[in-house]
Amino acid sequence: MSKKNTTWKNNQFKNRFLNDPLRLKQFELDKKFIEKYTNKGRLLDIGCSTGEFVKYLNWKGEVYGMETNSYAKKYARKFIKFEKNILNKKNFFDVIIMRGTIQHLDLPIFYIKKSYEMLKKNGYIIFLATPNSNSPVFRIKQNLPALIPKQNYYIPGNKDLYNILNNYNFRNIEIEYPYLKTPYCRIFHDLFFFTLNLITPMFFEHAFFKSMMNVSAKK
Repeated sequence: MSKKNTTWKNNQFKNRFLNDPLRLKQFELDKKFIEKYTNKGRLLDIGCSTGEFVKYLNWKGEVYGMETNSYAKKYARKFIKFEKNILNKKNFFDVIIMRGTIQHLDLPIFYIKKSYEMLKKNGYIIFLATPNSNSPVFRIKQNLPALIPKQNYYIPGNKDLYNILNNYNFRNIEIEYPYLKTPYCRIFHDLFFFTLNLITPMFFEHAFFKSMMNVSAKK
């Protein structure tokens, strides 16, 4: 993970730990997506932040993380282990999660390849809160609310992420577009600002159909 992505995150992490009602509602949806496949075993959260999300999961099994930000990592060490990860273990993890992470990795395809190697047979890689470049808003504006200038290396699209996973022999690849279920969905508001994005040069941030995706794949 690139160390250049750490400076801005300190302020983002401070005073935010399971205290944002919208995030908690989204966490519950993300948890349900994971639990369609499993809720136990050795879990690795790549880009785990302060561990807020895995703490919410109440995971049944060992929890490991990868995080470049020292502030967040210090906080997460209270309940996440860091000594084992995709760079030093093989056939070890049952589930690998990247939640809002892959666009910030400077070597995203390498991380997917290593994830395949480090998963046990029948293990899962799961992408959550992941921007979709093959979405209506991105096609129009080449931007999405989840993207942060100078912090993005790869803007995943549903088709290319599917192809990458397939090329590395992942199977049972499933893609979900959770917009309508999320607490961020405000249909009339979002349609209004989508229209503004169509007719003006400015970029108006708003949630929308297919802007974000969840993806799962099995080894």
